[in-house]
Amino acid sequence: MKVKAELRRPIAMVLVFLALILIVIALLVLVLPTLAQTISQLGTVLSTVLTQLRKLLDSSEFVTKDMLSTIVSGIQGQSSSISQALITFLSGLTSNIGNIFSSIMNAFLIIVFTFSFLSSKEHLAAMTSRLLKVIFPEKVVTKLTCIGQVALETYDQFLMSQLIEAVIIGVMIAVGYSVFGIPYGVMTGIFAGVLSFIPYVGPMIACVVGAIFIFTVSPTQALLSLLLYQIIQLIEGNLIYPKVVGQSIGLPALFTLAAASIGGNLFGLLGMIFFTPVFAVIYRLVKEFVVAKENQVD
Repeated sequence: MKVKAELRRPIAMVLVFLALILIVIALLVLVLPTLAQTISQLGTVLSTVLTQLRKLLDSSEFVTKDMLSTIVSGIQGQSSSISQALITFLSGLTSNIGNIFSSIMNAFLIIVFTFSFLSSKEHLAAMTSRLLKVIFPEKVVTKLTCIGQVALETYDQFLMSQLIEAVIIGVMIAVGYSVFGIPYGVMTGIFAGVLSFIPYVGPMIACVVGAIFIFTVSPTQALLSLLLYQIIQLIEGNLIYPKVVGQSIGLPALFTLAAASIGGNLFGLLGMIFFTPVFAVIYRLVKEFVVAKENQVD
């Protein structure tokens, strides 16, 4: 039984890494084949939309020929701007593919390092405890050890709750899109699940990208997908994230929302990701301090 207990954590870590790799592979398999097709279809869709809009304006009694000419010229100008922006974006994407790959690898290495750190936390804690005992008095070592244990437990629970939330968000989007007959539901759901590690903003980025793909099939369904996402976002922002993540790390819903907001304003995306567990650690330490002082008074 001792061997099995020792192997339990490494096996769990391997399964987590395999799951992450499978998610990335699935995302690439779903996105890359449709990317070129979507870009090629986008120009055709825009042209069709402009033609239908011009017919609609032609049949209107309230639009004169001069007004029609002005409107069409303006729309064509915007269409050209959009096309040029897409070309510029793709050119930049191609020229900076090395930077993009490097960013992806760095993000993956951070995840690997984090899980590796948590998997060997007992060994690291023992080494740190020995070092602290050599440097500091026993009373200080006890307090520092308590703080370290709170931080490790909080980050461990935070990562697990983020994985649970990623699955919930991905399934909600995939099922919601399928119910309403919106294409690319699975792709958008997987993408949103991966990006859900960025609170609130991550799934929104995924759904906007998904809406671009959907637009090539049906502009109406693209708008419907954004509307459906707003509903899912309300559920995710007000119920799922505060409940799943906040409760798992012992942080009230209000503080969970405040942590993500303050972290995002101060440090951007990284602040949104890591400020929640930092808040949780501070909240728990302050709470334990207050309880200890109250017990001393009693």
